[in-house]
Amino acid sequence: MTEARRWSDIREVGFVGGMRLLLWIYRHIGPWAFTLVQQPVVLYYFVVHRTARRASLEYLQRLQAASAPGTTPAPNWFNAYRHQLAFGRAAVDKLGVWADGELLQHVQFPDRPLLLEQLDSGRGAVLMGAHLGNMEICRSLSRYNRRLKLNVLVHTGNADMFNRLLRELEVDGEVELIEVNDVSPATAIRLAGCIERGEFIAILADRVAVGSRGRSQQVEFLGRPAPFPEGPFILAALLKCPVYTVFCTRGAAGYDVSCARLAERIRLPRQGRRQALNSVMQRYAATLEASVRQAPLQWFNFYPFWDQAE
Repeated sequence: MTEARRWSDIREVGFVGGMRLLLWIYRHIGPWAFTLVQQPVVLYYFVVHRTARRASLEYLQRLQAASAPGTTPAPNWFNAYRHQLAFGRAAVDKLGVWADGELLQHVQFPDRPLLLEQLDSGRGAVLMGAHLGNMEICRSLSRYNRRLKLNVLVHTGNADMFNRLLRELEVDGEVELIEVNDVSPATAIRLAGCIERGEFIAILADRVAVGSRGRSQQVEFLGRPAPFPEGPFILAALLKCPVYTVFCTRGAAGYDVSCARLAERIRLPRQGRRQALNSVMQRYAATLEASVRQAPLQWFNFYPFWDQAE
């Protein structure tokens, strides 16, 4: 049996009972105890799952080759382990941010006025994130602004265990989760209504989605062409609204949220449509790359990103 080469072919590893235990330790004993328990769990995953280990090393190699000397972690096994350890911490923080509001007391969001201005305009927008850091922080921040309604496009088919835990924490009502394995005309109409009502639509745009094989383009990322999904950008063009990039990473004093306008509106003319689409996708990839350099161990795509199977 060949190893899975696409993220959509890799099932979640772990079990709900173990995640419940880790979350209980995190909430009731403290982060120090969670860190202690987490070490052997992540070490087991690191040793057993060769695909993830190799993908981490490849990413660190490409990051080093595309960066100034000495500015990124060396591509060795120790840093690949640290990379996966950071992922384990982020996974529990995704749950902890809903169960423990203390995490939100340490969030720096200097670009907040940019989104507040968009809210004041009365028209919604698309927020494009990535599997970088912890986007759950941005989800939870929506509960503190009653004017902000956030609709999150998700691929729950590949995260059923995690979503089960979210339901147990009773956080589904905080945001609207919309399944996007297949965006039908009805879904597009629904999303257009969200924009008209001044709501935000959030989607992660750095993975080719389940059921979307072939619907991608090669764009430059860390010094080499890599496949990025067309879907989020085509959807944003259909919605005819402003598009922002939003990333949230863990820093020394808490979480840092960065936001920038990607486009006032994505336009895809009939003549040169593919080139126009590639251009905006390349701008997104460049913005993501800059954020990845600032938090090099927090980009969590543990599969052969540059060499995905067709």
